[in-house]
Amino acid sequence: MKVVREILFSIIGISVITLLILWGLGFFKGAKTPSQVANKVVPTTQKKVKNLKILALGDSLTQGVGDTKNQSGYQQRLAKKITKTKQIKKATIYDEGVSGERSDQILKRFKTTTKIQKEAAKSDVLIVTAGGNDLFQNLQKDVTESPSQVAVNVNRISLTYQDNLENIFKYARKLNPKIKIVMVGIYNPFYVYFPNVVAITDAINTFNTTAKATGDYFKHATFVDINALSVGQYKTLSQQQRLKKQSTEDDIAVVEKSQLEKSKFDTKEKNNYLSDADHFHPNDKGYNMMADKIFKAMDRARIFK
Repeated sequence: MKVVREILFSIIGISVITLLILWGLGFFKGAKTPSQVANKVVPTTQKKVKNLKILALGDSLTQGVGDTKNQSGYQQRLAKKITKTKQIKKATIYDEGVSGERSDQILKRFKTTTKIQKEAAKSDVLIVTAGGNDLFQNLQKDVTESPSQVAVNVNRISLTYQDNLENIFKYARKLNPKIKIVMVGIYNPFYVYFPNVVAITDAINTFNTTAKATGDYFKHATFVDINALSVGQYKTLSQQQRLKKQSTEDDIAVVEKSQLEKSKFDTKEKNNYLSDADHFHPNDKGYNMMADKIFKAMDRARIFK
């Protein structure tokens, strides 16, 4: 057995020496050691650069009322964000916003306008702003009602609002089954002046809840909450409590009053995100915020993938 072991060790030793000689002579030139293979950097495949088409359909928030830089409100701001930070070569946005329209009027325009229908058919995304006119036009009619009756009326019109939104989304999917939907909520333009008018805050929350719930019925649909525009720079609870102490108004009638007596407002808007011109629509800073929130919602919904 001792002789056999000696012979085996000799064979192993000769084999090792032979391999080392061959390695030194370059016989294994080009071969990779295990560590070299492990450390090799494998290039990642770049995502294809593509174009993104968006149909912007809605009211004054889509039209961009209050924008002083002629960027169509949130639209061009959103397009710049997309092309700057995503693998998107070009973001084309079809502007179909009409100031003052309610959701039923937007639906009717969608169903009767060939141009918008063609845009929907070739778009990747539908962004909708609707609801503000539905709500505030009705609140102006309710200024003599009790708070409980106002709440009943808001719930009633929110059901009609829900039906209109559902039909807008369904019609868009009929024209283009693959189109993704982005529904933008509404905000309270009167909050910093009348923070104690709870009826308006509750009505805004009801409409936003309705809009989000409607979108939840559809696949590849997302809701964008822009209610932060309501409080503007008064973001903390203590700042909002200070506002409430400064205001004595708590009647829903301020909705009508604020529309008819705008001259009583300060020339400069108290809310840093709203327009000095009408104290109602977003200003450039407000549209920047709006574009940012829409962009982040689209990103979370993986619309850019």
